[in-house]
Amino acid sequence: MDRRHSRNAPTRPLVLVVEGHDDTRAMYALALSAMGFEVVAAEDGTDAYRRAWEIHPDIIVTDLPMPNYESWQFVQDMKQNPRTRDIPLVAVSSYVQPSRRERTAADGFAAFFPKPCLTDELAACLRQVLNGASDAHVER
Repeated sequence: MDRRHSRNAPTRPLVLVVEGHDDTRAMYALALSAMGFEVVAAEDGTDAYRRAWEIHPDIIVTDLPMPNYESWQFVQDMKQNPRTRDIPLVAVSSYVQPSRRERTAADGFAAFFPKPCLTDELAACLRQVLNGASDAHVER
């Protein structure tokens, strides 16, 4: 099931949310669904990689570090696979050191949000990224 049909952002974009904490994952899924996104949730990197390959989401929001998968390896695997390489990635992390932010930018993440992040800000950023904004790399 390949959801990508054109360069235009879909009206209800499909977001894959990767988050190891059940409550946080549920909160993101509920909030983003209410804000006009279709949401599929994954609890760890292994599940996220499989789901990304199967459903080909419009965008992925992932916690860093991610459970059961080395975060940077996940990014490399996503970027090297022809089926997943063009899916934009957005990082959410409680680790906010400048080196973490720099690495996410260098590794091709479209945006970085420190935890806790407001879901309305996250949703707005996801729409910016999906609409092709070149300056969507948000760092608060």
